[in-house]
Amino acid sequence: MKNVGVASAVSGMRGLAFSSLWIFSALYIRSFLGLNVVEDAIIITSGTAIGALAQKYAGSLGDRFGHRRTVILAVLISTLLYLLLSLSSSVRDYAPYFTVTFIALTISNSSQMPSIYALVSESSTIKTKGFSILRVGNNIGWGIGPAIGGFAIFYSGFYYLFVFGLVSSGISLTMSLFLKEVKFGGKEAHGFRSDNRLLIALSVSALLLFMVQAQETVTLTNYANILRGLNYFQLGLIYLVNGAAVVATQGIFYKVTKRIGNYMSYAIGTFVYTAGFLSYAFDTSLAGMLISTLILTIGEDLAFPSGSAMVSLVSKPENIGRNMGIYNGFISIGRACGPLLGGAALFITSVPILIWSITTATGFASMIFFIYVFRNVSNIQENLHLE
Repeated sequence: MKNVGVASAVSGMRGLAFSSLWIFSALYIRSFLGLNVVEDAIIITSGTAIGALAQKYAGSLGDRFGHRRTVILAVLISTLLYLLLSLSSSVRDYAPYFTVTFIALTISNSSQMPSIYALVSESSTIKTKGFSILRVGNNIGWGIGPAIGGFAIFYSGFYYLFVFGLVSSGISLTMSLFLKEVKFGGKEAHGFRSDNRLLIALSVSALLLFMVQAQETVTLTNYANILRGLNYFQLGLIYLVNGAAVVATQGIFYKVTKRIGNYMSYAIGTFVYTAGFLSYAFDTSLAGMLISTLILTIGEDLAFPSGSAMVSLVSKPENIGRNMGIYNGFISIGRACGPLLGGAALFITSVPILIWSITTATGFASMIFFIYVFRNVSNIQENLHLE
């Protein structure tokens, strides 16, 4: 499991580098570069959509040439892009140049994911435990990153987002050198054998769910800032609470998942996660939004590791990188479509319940689709249950 710890640390620093830029890019594009929320959403959607396609090829590249090498290469490219943003004011302050660089950074960041997931999968004796540890690492980055970013913007300005990203990505690059390559011994996958129909079904469900997850960018930041009057410092607190709560509770909910199985964990978690986002519609203060954040965090703890574990369980070892690339590619498509949906919702209405009903509908659809598709799969409770 040592390799799991290193991979989780690399992913955590990757998240630390990218999360603050990802979360506050919507506000940077709108308030600093002068574009509107629709243009804002199109830029974020474009980068994430291309990143989704890149993940499929990055996963296959890892299967062929080594997942460790693929991670190192992708982190190196990300570090160089942060360096460009830090050194060149013409790139970060001019909308067309920033857009191209931001999209390239999104692609390089996404390309790390399939190989990191493959390394964790093949280094874990119990899949969900490995992915739970990975989620803790991710959420340390994705919790602390936006908090630091919000504080930096509040006190010093947007420029320090890029410097912070450069330093964090450099540390991630250094850590990635300590990863150990995994040798595939042709062992059988636990539970299901590789079945493309099951993989695609899981991936479609994840796509719909992560359209909701993507509302943390354009929708949540602009909603909280414009309609609820929260400043950058307060926005950072929301993401800090989310990350800290995952670190504090993921171990508890791993035990819950171990007891009820990945199937039930994913279905329940999807509902709770989506309901948490919907509850933002009723929050009029920072305190209320923090409570909603804690609710959706419980859904994350249940659903996200279970989804990755199920992909691992339906994959042959020699195809794990490719399948993780496909799964994460679908997730990235969801993350790409989510901001566009959120931007459209903010454009056509300012009524909170309508905004959040529109942007969370896909999450409830994800739960219904998942339950419907897998309801008749033989022995699903046994095959998708932890040992």
